[in-house]
Amino acid sequence: MRKIFIALLALAALGAIGLFLYQNRPRPPVETKFVGSQREELIPTRVGLVTPGASALVTLPEHTYQTFNNCGPATLSMILRFAGKNVSQKELGDFMRPYQIPSGDNDDKTIFTSEFVEWAQKYGAGAIGRVNGDIELLKRFSANGIPVVVKTWLNIDDDIGHFRVVKGFDESKKVIIQDDSYHGPNKEIPYFDFLSMWQPFNYDYIVVYTPDMEEKVMAIIGDETDDSVNWERALARAEKEKALDSQSVYPAFNVSASAYHLGDYQRSASEFETVEARLPRRMLWYQIEPIRAYQKLKNYERVFAVTDRILNGGNRAFSELYLIRGEIYLAQGEREKARAEFEKALLYNENLETARKALDESF
Repeated sequence: MRKIFIALLALAALGAIGLFLYQNRPRPPVETKFVGSQREELIPTRVGLVTPGASALVTLPEHTYQTFNNCGPATLSMILRFAGKNVSQKELGDFMRPYQIPSGDNDDKTIFTSEFVEWAQKYGAGAIGRVNGDIELLKRFSANGIPVVVKTWLNIDDDIGHFRVVKGFDESKKVIIQDDSYHGPNKEIPYFDFLSMWQPFNYDYIVVYTPDMEEKVMAIIGDETDDSVNWERALARAEKEKALDSQSVYPAFNVSASAYHLGDYQRSASEFETVEARLPRRMLWYQIEPIRAYQKLKNYERVFAVTDRILNGGNRAFSELYLIRGEIYLAQGEREKARAEFEKALLYNENLETARKALDESF
């Protein structure tokens, strides 16, 4: 018995050493894989902005740990509390993803940035969502006392989408400091690791703020408060990162997503096809621009093929896909099939107003 105990103790020690070595392994220089955004120079005197120093840390209210598959509502609960709104993740979850299965089997797994922003606004907070964030932008927000929600993978080399709150940085350690509904509060993540998880989402970020913060928020975002400027910069950056790392699938996917939002649907579809076979299985669970591009191009067969694969591949409750399919059937004059798709969209998310509107206006 003693030998077994000693062996288990040795294994635990080896595991701890291995974890320490992995977490403290040398990272490549950030610039070998990632490109910083073209960004306006911060003018400190503008609306009382502070230029980032060597470190900053925003103090957030009580931490919230998520329930199963509930990182979106849990994160929104935390950030609303910062904005002075006390709303539980249970209440938010019931509104944002009402179709919940405790085991996670085919429950609602997708909350888009636009949804997150809309729900924050419904609770009386200011909110804006953008792409093309970078470390410098996060540092500017932290230095000015403003936390930022980002959409990333849950872990490095993972393909589960996850919201987290960035609340600080330490330049001497080259780390971002975050509160995470899954991993816990005050977690430090090296810049390289953080960017590796953030890049797949086109460096998506959300700022939730109070009225007295609005001028600062808009000044920090600068001219990228304009949608077109934001997507044009994201596209240019993705093209540079594609040239920098031709083996990564994410820059090409970001080109696809950005091209869609700029109205270049053919390029969106073409770029997607260059990496489609190598994308993580869950990639289209969280970003559906290529599917929307096929819809705009009237390539309906591709829409049905791709959405069938997602719906039959572990994400049955993806309401937005049923909405798209219903829109296509309606365009083809297949009214009963369209009705069935819209009804499925509402089955899995009774609060999806676009699906309810489509059903009410078409039938």
